[in-house]
Amino acid sequence: MLKTVAEICKIYGVTDPCVRIWIKKGLPYKIEKVVGIKPRMVIQIEDVEKFMEFGIKTYEKV
Repeated sequence: MLKTVAEICKIYGVTDPCVRIWIKKGLPYKIEKVVGIKPRMVIQIEDVEKFMEFGIKTYEKV
């Protein structure tokens, strides 16, 4: 299931900059384009769970 950065923040109790750091460290994301809305990053919830399970440093090497 795809979630926006803001939704990931609410689910995991972290800040927006924190999620963006995860993305820089290798968390996969897609750009969602919807008519009338600015393009936004969306993330698979399963990818976040894997990222959290393996940790940032381990995930970078994969």
